[in-house]
Amino acid sequence: MERDPMLTPSASHVVPDGRPESELRVAAVREELEVGVKSTETGAVRVRTVVHEDMRAVPVSLRSEKVTVERIPVGRAVDRRDEPRQEGDTLIIPVYGYVPVVTMQLTLKEEVRVTTTASVEQTLQNIVLQDEELVVERRTGPDGEWQREDGPHA
Repeated sequence: MERDPMLTPSASHVVPDGRPESELRVAAVREELEVGVKSTETGAVRVRTVVHEDMRAVPVSLRSEKVTVERIPVGRAVDRRDEPRQEGDTLIIPVYGYVPVVTMQLTLKEEVRVTTTASVEQTLQNIVLQDEELVVERRTGPDGEWQREDGPHA
């Protein structure tokens, strides 16, 4: 095996630190590279809704019905029973009974008239109206101040 004349030590050559050239040392350097990902919070966003309540007087139509009951004595003999009937807003309910006579005869004793009357009254009612607002806030960094972000409905 032949030696490279450039690497062959000669007796006349001495390395500056006093060692003979045959003891030449070479330092080996090894570099390593690691690649990774680290999550870092650079900011945050939060979204919430705020409900605003406002007491307002709002016109409201109140409908009420009044029912009157009227008893009308009839005292008339009849041949048959009639069913209750409706005449306009009035419900007529016939009441029958037997009265002693020389012969038994069906007699209409009275009619009960139930009339319904409706009325509408305009009044003001205090009610609570709710309106929701969407609030978007951002912050820079993990400890930054929350800053409201103005949007189209802010």
